Amino acid sequence: MSNDLRGYLPWVGVWTGIGEAQAGMSTLVRTEVFYAAAGQGIGFHFEAFDTEARNLYHGVRAVVVPAPSGVVRAVAWSSIHGPLILEQTPDDEGVLALAGESRAGNHISVTFVEEGPDELLFAAFWRPQHGGAKPDAPSMSIPLRRVTPLQVPMPGS
Repeated sequence: MSNDLRGYLPWVGVWTGIGEAQAGMSTLVRTEVFYAAAGQGIGFHFEAFDTEARNLYHGVRAVVVPAPSGVVRAVAWSSIHGPLILEQTPDDEGVLALAGESRAGNHISVTFVEEGPDELLFAAFWRPQHGGAKPDAPSMSIPLRRVTPLQVPMPGS
């Protein structure tokens, strides 16, 4: 684990994918990763949509930056959990794992794993702060692919 966020800068862009949320619900995720905090951090704009009802049911806006102490923290606001402060947890290269407690009293764990070129895996779970791990805890697991701009072929090319 490092307080150097340069390894995540190649993630800047828009990512999308369909996977499962709690109780096997099909979920479409759109995530935008962007430069933040005057180049000192990265930001995330996260949206989760129910693919059957076709409605947005969860949104998160976060900025991930190294604190003066060197600890990497995410300051976020979730439409479900409210304000959050998450800290980076030790993990492998190409993994951004964050965990912490929400003001609503939930333990939140969010992980992005670089699976390959233009492929990320997003995983998250949440549970009551002192509830312990439960097999039916609300969770998500979504493979994401980088969105690339449409390139219309030009006549004669």
